[in-house]
Amino acid sequence: MTNPANSLPDTGTPGTGAPACLPNISLRERRRRLTFGVVMLILGVVALIALVLTGVGRWWRLPLALLFYPAAVGYFQWRDHTCVALAARDQRKLGDRAERIEDTEELGQIKAQARAVQRKALAAGIVLLAVALAV
Repeated sequence: MTNPANSLPDTGTPGTGAPACLPNISLRERRRRLTFGVVMLILGVVALIALVLTGVGRWWRLPLALLFYPAAVGYFQWRDHTCVALAARDQRKLGDRAERIEDTEELGQIKAQARAVQRKALAAGIVLLAVALAV
């Protein structure tokens, strides 16, 4: 992407070299994803506490990944202004309705952001699971 004001590449946050974030979800949708992520994280922590208190083996904590990964996805979708599901359908939801993204450059950027969300969420989910197994 270029900055039309001076035809220089738009690098997002100054000094980072990172591309600008193109949102494909509105503030309302971002809040929904953050709420989902927080709820999933709380459920994961409560389940972890229950498993620790009941004294079951550590390997019974592996299913916590089914809570920690979605929690991380929700958080990173909120933080990165990017819905993975909408990106997969070539859409954005900046208002009340989803709309198709026609600009191929914008679509490519949003799909790249969605892949980054998934990578970061996987890494965070693995870290959370490792912590759960270590406790």
